[in-house]
Amino acid sequence: MLSQAAKYSFPVLLSVLLVLPVLFDCSPAAGQEIEIILVVGVDWDAAGTTDREKAFFKRVKELILKDPGLSVAVTGHTDTLGSESQNWAIGFYYASRIADQLVEVLQFPRERIEIFSSGESEPVTASGSFENQAANRRVVMKLGPSTATGAPGLQPLIKRGKNVLILEPVSGTVDRAYQRVRALVESGSETALLTMNGNSSLIAVQDSRIDAQIVLERGPNTIEVMAWDASGSFGRDSVIVNYVPPAPEIEIHRPLDGDLFDTTHSLVAEVSGKIRARTQLAEAFLFLNGAPRRIEVDEQGSFSQPVVLIRRTNRIKIEALDIYGKTDTSEEITVNTMNLAPKDLVVYLTWDQPGVDMDLHIRGPNGKHTYYAALDPVESSEAIPQGALDLDDKNGFGPEVFSMSGGTRGLYTIEAHYHHSPDNRPSQALVTVVLYPAEPARRVTRIFGPQELRPAGTREWIVTQIDLPEGIFITQ
Repeated sequence: MLSQAAKYSFPVLLSVLLVLPVLFDCSPAAGQEIEIILVVGVDWDAAGTTDREKAFFKRVKELILKDPGLSVAVTGHTDTLGSESQNWAIGFYYASRIADQLVEVLQFPRERIEIFSSGESEPVTASGSFENQAANRRVVMKLGPSTATGAPGLQPLIKRGKNVLILEPVSGTVDRAYQRVRALVESGSETALLTMNGNSSLIAVQDSRIDAQIVLERGPNTIEVMAWDASGSFGRDSVIVNYVPPAPEIEIHRPLDGDLFDTTHSLVAEVSGKIRARTQLAEAFLFLNGAPRRIEVDEQGSFSQPVVLIRRTNRIKIEALDIYGKTDTSEEITVNTMNLAPKDLVVYLTWDQPGVDMDLHIRGPNGKHTYYAALDPVESSEAIPQGALDLDDKNGFGPEVFSMSGGTRGLYTIEAHYHHSPDNRPSQALVTVVLYPAEPARRVTRIFGPQELRPAGTREWIVTQIDLPEGIFITQ
């Protein structure tokens, strides 16, 4: 599922250590005010500390063990991009990750660590682009008097027991890379953070549940769901799933491993091949760069699925499941691109019922509107400039894909519409939004849904609005 979301995973930004000399020479006198601060980037690794930092943490640990009135306050700070409530939650994520390392790597007593979030309230740089706000994404560790409520302006993280429960997958060994992540989240949480092997994306909470799709990597995979409510109540659950792929029974005939595509005129490539199944297939998926999409397979086991190549290096794999639960998989191939224009925005719409036709609509500034009747500005003046509906899938499970490079500044609204099916069956829609997918340092992924759409009921779903080029999600 999740490409690396840059806002939640970023190289170490800064490491500033301010130490009062007295702390290395003697214990503080009774009543003496103590302030030791360590500022690190959000991807700081406790296992890679220097000898001086190790000596520092050793001394801090000695002080908190000696004085029950001292604790380490760990506070997460974010940039000002995105909503205030999201950034508040992300600040907790930053802080809890560092706090876990203090406990698990440096053996600090957990009860002597307090976790806070300042969200976007204390920026180093008040505004600017993602790159310009790099210093805002930081974690501050501070030794000082223990506090039950936190310093002014901070939101404390209150642990009130486990209020997140992952229902599936369960810990253990599986032979399927494609997995659904379903979890219960106690009421009050609107957003959860889904992390797999260190890569994170924000997931909307609907009716106290989350439902998402992931693609496991070979070997052990750590899947974690974290959620917060307005009071600061925090919950987290995790499972470890070991993926052992079966012997390949699927062949990808086109493209070949290592093929190079010139994307000057089209981003679309056709993936075709054969599934050698002795029994009836239940479902099949194509994985493109870790994102799953369901595909159709004919009675002879042949498949042909168009994909949009939006990265310079693309990983492709096919997986199928028969009606008896046996899994087949192909070897993973790599497809490279040339003359690839960087993208500001890519949107995928998929759904879960065969024979259903759903439509992706993107509404941009100045009344522009890209959809099946206005695929791109060459075909229609109604379409969004610099954007195009690269794939318009009228059968199967999607995807419908919109991409844009160098678009007009302003607000973009993403919608999914139920168009048609022979038997009027309802279907669950899922929308993935990726900002700057070809630039790992700026890439942000958001997943919306699933949302049920049906002919006799909710036919249209306003998914979200994004302010570009800043990449701010106006509605969640």
